[in-house]
Amino acid sequence: MSRHVLFISAHLDDAILSCGDYIDALIHNNYQVTIATVFTGMGTNLSMLARILHKKFGLGTDTMDVRRQEDIHAAGALGASVLHLNLLECIYRKNRDGSPVYSKLDELFNADWSAEHQVVENIVSVLSEHIPFEQYAGVYVPLGIGRHIDHCLVRRSAERCGRQGGSGAGGRARLFYYEDLPYLWYNHDLTWRTELAGGLSERPVKLRRGNLIAKINAALKYSSQISLLWTSRFSMLRQMARHARASAPQSKLQDPSSCGYFFRVYTVDARDPVPLGESLT
Repeated sequence: MSRHVLFISAHLDDAILSCGDYIDALIHNNYQVTIATVFTGMGTNLSMLARILHKKFGLGTDTMDVRRQEDIHAAGALGASVLHLNLLECIYRKNRDGSPVYSKLDELFNADWSAEHQVVENIVSVLSEHIPFEQYAGVYVPLGIGRHIDHCLVRRSAERCGRQGGSGAGGRARLFYYEDLPYLWYNHDLTWRTELAGGLSERPVKLRRGNLIAKINAALKYSSQISLLWTSRFSMLRQMARHARASAPQSKLQDPSSCGYFFRVYTVDARDPVPLGESLT
């Protein structure tokens, strides 16, 4: 059986901010990990929203070049490889008349994803071209917590590719879902468990303190994003630690004497084996 797993990330930081500790554990257990990021292209004739966010990044005109390098360094710190698929994220996308698709930040979290049908087609095309879904031991995709338009589009596109790949000679494509951080921490999406994870099986993966430390060290490589997503580095560290402590706090599988914690993975089929996952028996 393959020991190569794939994490699909909407943006240059999502997979490691959400799953860096799990990725570290997989690599230390002899799995090969690739992180494929969908939206890594650079827009032109930037909208006001894009210019505002670029100013927060503090990276000047070569924003995406620097962010891609941050991603390479962050993944390298864990021992993962990267694949950049070079589509344009929401702040760079334009309507046919050249106007921005999104002009305000809150629109990114309240958009109707079905209105971006062509973006879904583009994502499906590039994923199908570069990723043989059925050949991986697992393909991890975002749940879409927070309802960021790009995360939702990536989830739906990956699900389409997974269904298409499931009939291939390599066997059934095995999709797993991960919680989107830091959006889960913001606590704005109060219905995600029923609307996004409803019908899925929550599966615990036992991790250790060293995995969390590795995740934090990798996350710090995304220096351009820290001030955008958190009020300070301390706030980032505190939230990551809180998330680890809060994971499955009442689980019967948890050993109170250990320094470990549980990472949550979600599966469509409760019988699917999750890499490093706890046995259900």
